[in-house]
Amino acid sequence: MQIPVSIMKMEKSCEDVSQLLKSLAHPTRLMILGHLTAGPKTVGKLTELCEVSQSQMSHFLMRLSYEHLVKAEKQGRYRVYSLADKRLKKLLEVIQKEYCSS
Repeated sequence: MQIPVSIMKMEKSCEDVSQLLKSLAHPTRLMILGHLTAGPKTVGKLTELCEVSQSQMSHFLMRLSYEHLVKAEKQGRYRVYSLADKRLKKLLEVIQKEYCSS
């Protein structure tokens, strides 16, 4: 029996969303992504906002880049990070609205 294309697409989407939610499951990664919803930031600024060491921030950003959640752009001597997907920005904005507003 052949599986309908729509079910195969749904299964693939579920796998993709599951991976995304795993990435969001760490508080610091979630905080980094949350700060990036406001716009691009340097490593130094993200380190300051998240109150982690530069070494830790580099590790987090490397993983988020590997997972295609952030992208980096060289601006002069700085690397500036931003969200890689507008769907992610929408999701993070909903999370912020529902869980972070007073």
